[in-house]
Amino acid sequence: MARDVSTPNQMKNSKPTQEEISARAYQIFVERGCPEGRDLEHWLEAEAQLRGDARSSEKQLSPGPMVKTPKASNRQTAGRRA
Repeated sequence: MARDVSTPNQMKNSKPTQEEISARAYQIFVERGCPEGRDLEHWLEAEAQLRGDARSSEKQLSPGPMVKTPKASNRQTAGRRA
């Protein structure tokens, strides 16, 4: 008798176990250079990936905080206007 050997990860919209989510969240943490304080983001992304929810996963991939770069001073740009 044939047996279904698919794991919860392979089925769309399945509910992954906490152990599966934890393992994937740790992989994401390591892949991203072990940033501190982003554990919830990694957990939610891992959960979405394991459920097969691509849209939720894409939302979790948003970049970190925006860093303002200093604008060039007038002295630096004055020569370029001519």
